[in-house]
Amino acid sequence: MGLGMRRLNRAQDVVAEFGDDAEDSFLALCARAPEDSLRRGISPYDLTMFNTPQLERLVVELEELREDEKDAVVRRVIEESHEAIRRSGYLLFIGD
Repeated sequence: MGLGMRRLNRAQDVVAEFGDDAEDSFLALCARAPEDSLRRGISPYDLTMFNTPQLERLVVELEELREDEKDAVVRRVIEESHEAIRRSGYLLFIGD
């Protein structure tokens, strides 16, 4: 099973749920990220939760990727992050 992702509202209720693709491309993208990247902190084995300020930084990192790296999962993470930011929510990454 790959990386799961959930958008949570302010009360931390799940409002959207999605996951990485069969190739775990988002997780691989995170593993290749620079040491100081927020993406690098996403754990493949545990829970990682980002709040609004962290999501703002994550969106910048993802939007700065080359176009060929912005697959459907990356675009979904960007979209869900924007929605979480608008609603003062969170994005939760669930490792294996």
